[in-house]
Formats: sequence, structure tokens, C-alpha cells
Amino acid sequence: MKQYQKEHVREALLRYMNGFATQRAAARSLQGISATMVSQVKNRRWEYISDVQWQNIARQVGFYTGNEWQAADTSANLLLRILFNDAQYNAMAYGVAMETGIGKTFAATRYTRENDYAHYIACNEEMNRKTFLQALAKCMQLEIRGTVEEIMVQITAHLKNNEEVLLVLDDAQKLKERVLQFAATLYRHLAGRCGIVLLGNDALRMRIVEGVRLNKEGYEEIYKHIGRRFITLGRLSEKDVALVCRANGLSSEGNISCISDVCGSNLHMVTKMVEEQNEKNKTNNIINETTKKELL
Repeated sequence: MKQYQKEHVREALLRYMNGFATQRAAARSLQGISATMVSQVKNRRWEYISDVQWQNIARQVGFYTGNEWQAADTSANLLLRILFNDAQYNAMAYGVAMETGIGKTFAATRYTRENDYAHYIACNEEMNRKTFLQALAKCMQLEIRGTVEEIMVQITAHLKNNEEVLLVLDDAQKLKERVLQFAATLYRHLAGRCGIVLLGNDALRMRIVEGVRLNKEGYEEIYKHIGRRFITLGRLSEKDVALVCRANGLSSEGNISCISDVCGSNLHMVTKMVEEQNEKNKTNNIINETTKKELL
């Protein structure tokens, strides 16, 4: 990977980290990436980071480097782009429950990176009300201080001053009860002025539906805001896998079929195997060219 591309990935990583209260929390959300590596990228200590690791980081923070990795119009990517756009420009609220590993985080980070006033928050189990608001303020590049109530006032005032705002809460199923209820309160203040997408897996859907059934505080309000339904999407299809492979230079039907069979319906595995196969193909091409020159 070229130097300027590494700079772009670093910038995308910094934007991604803005969705977290701490750098450590951001590092924990990245598969196969250590906190040390995140620190190395941030501080430009890049000499021991391989191209494969750079690609892994780029893929997870929503940045794809030109001819080295390309996004594909998978079912999840197309659906989420439509929902994000509708939520942002029509102040809608959606609840989305998707299988892990089909590309929801990539779609969310890419959309929020490419669209003004679209903000991405990566939820985690450690968040309390204040760190949730701090993560939100950070991704909006707001300097805030004060109590939870005072910070809430500052954030809602800022959001109300902008039109066509979108909040994407990724992995919302990880939020504690009180924080999830707090997010509903925040949206109540912004209803009609801001779009919001609660993004998670089926555990999120089951949690909200069960909370409504048990009459838990705040759950009926959340369910009502999202139209009393969740939009769902299941496993990766063979067509999705093929689209990702072909978009990234792998055209062999045999390789694509093999990847589809063993990927476990997980895009992380698909992209890893595509990268490995492309590296093998590149090495084979170099060997073939060298052999050809020697024969000549």
C-alpha cells in the first residue's frame, strides 16, 4: 500500500474512533487489530504493519483504497444505504436487525463518512449515559462539558441547528438498559428534526420486543419510534459473495465457489480469503513473467 493511501486509512481510522468514548474501546471493536496497532497507525509508526493488516483496518473503518479494495452492492449494502438516506432526509427512525458479518458496520461507516451531518456511534457494553453523549459529541467535533443534563442540552441544541441530521447507533444491542432508554429520550427531543437508525443483530430485535411485552420503561417508546417493526436481513447469499469477489479482482468461478462454501456467511472471512487469493495470483504472475523472460 502506498504512503498516501496509508494516510487516508489513518484519517478514516481517526474518524471511526470519534464514535467511541476512548481509543481502547475503538480498538476492541476491530477484529484482528490490537490496541497497539491502532496506536501505531495513529502515531504514524508504520514500519511493522503489513499491507494485509492495513487492508484489514481499512475495511473495518469504512475506507477502501482505490484499486486495492472495492465495495460491492451486496444486499445489505444496498438496503442500508436506502434506509440511511431515507432516515436522514425525511427524519425517519428505523430499527434494523442483521446477521453478524454481512457488512452493516462497513455500510454505516462509509455512509456517515461520505454524507454531511451523518454521525456514527459504535455502541459497547461499557457505555454509560455520559460516555454515550461524549462519543456522540466527539463524532460531531463538539467541545462539551458539564453534567449529563447539561451535555444533553448542548448536543440537542447543536443538532436542532442543523438540517438533515442522521444518527446511526451501531451494535445497539450492546447498550445497557439505562443507556438505551436514554437514547430514546434523546430522540424524543429531536423527533421530526433528525433521523436515527438503531443497528444491531437479532438480539436487539428480541430485546426490544420482549421489553415491550414485559412493559419495561422506555421500550414502548423506542418501538413506537421505529414504527413497531424491525427491518431484518439474514445470511450472505452466494450472489453477495460473488459480487464482493468480482469487485475486488477475483473472477475465477472455482475460487468464488470455494470461498462461498467455506466463508460461513461472514464477509470478514470472504475479504480475508479474497486478499489471500489475490496475493497468490500476484505471486504466480510474477513467477510466470520471470520464467517467460528467462526462456526468451
